[in-house]
Amino acid sequence: MVRLKNWPAKELKEFLEDYHFTEGNIKGSHHYMNGKISGETRVVQVIFSSKERESQSNKTMKIAVRHSGIPQEYFEEWKLKGVVHNEIITN
Repeated sequence: MVRLKNWPAKELKEFLEDYHFTEGNIKGSHHYMNGKISGETRVVQVIFSSKERESQSNKTMKIAVRHSGIPQEYFEEWKLKGVVHNEIITN
């Protein structure tokens, strides 16, 4: 997996919101976003700690990709062009 670089917590949260994730639990600096992708309920953690607020770690981003069920290419396309693939979003 190629590194997903320079994803501030706020930007990761906006990406997930574009894919219809909503904020669920908040435990300190950890925000949990709930969504449904390709018919499966998903929970993704976004970390707003002082260490990761400006840039999520590579490990956090790998986990976000895996837990979201959204292909990494879609993260990259959204970052570059703002493209949202509505065909994978389910209610």
